Amino acid sequence: MTYYDLLIVGQHKHLSTPARDRSEALAIFGKELGLNLTLEDSDAVVAVYLLDEREACPHYVNPTIRVFATAI
Repeated sequence: MTYYDLLIVGQHKHLSTPARDRSEALAIFGKELGLNLTLEDSDAVVAVYLLDEREACPHYVNPTIRVFATAI
């Protein structure tokens, strides 16, 4: 199982969840935050979230994948 960590930039807060893939992880994080999260870049949206994916082993969280919030 892959684990995903979502860093909320500027708040120094992160969420973690196991998921089958990035899409499932974004759906879980989006539901918790009340947002629609996507990896699709948009000129109108600033990335305030960063995603990290890791295996079950201990891992230093180093999120580098930009995540965007869009209107629901």
